[in-house]
Amino acid sequence: MKKQIKILATALLIAASTWIATPAVRAEDARVGVVDTQQILSQSSLLQVLRSAEADLKSAEQKLYESRNQKLKELETARANMKEDEFLRKKQELERQLLEQVKSEETRLEKRKAEIQKMKIQLEKDVQDIVKAVAQKRKLEIVINKQLVLFGGVDITNEVVEELKKKK
Repeated sequence: MKKQIKILATALLIAASTWIATPAVRAEDARVGVVDTQQILSQSSLLQVLRSAEADLKSAEQKLYESRNQKLKELETARANMKEDEFLRKKQELERQLLEQVKSEETRLEKRKAEIQKMKIQLEKDVQDIVKAVAQKRKLEIVINKQLVLFGGVDITNEVVEELKKKK
């Protein structure tokens, strides 16, 4: 029995020393990549299209608001030449038309916003896929956002930008 315990203890000691001496990946052997996602997104043609589309949405919303106010001002100006009941009737009709127009335009704008959001999500997915592919090609074990790294690492930002341009 004592002999079996000695053999088991020796085997455990050998296994433990082997495990400690050879970790799966030693820190000095690890290949770390860094990527500047802000630079990638700023150079993306799709992001520029998205920003333009968002600006168009804001412009359309502003025009809708200005149009509504202009029509109400015109009605107020014409009020002097109308009877009170005629003015109220026209004002109600104008408000009804404007409400329909606003609802229609808001529906259109919401659809466009949803499309833009889908495009943003797709862009982020494309960037992640490209980063993963470049990291595998360069045999990098981990890729970290450049803003989080003080120094060191293999910068793959330009490769990712080029691959993203090829994809579009």
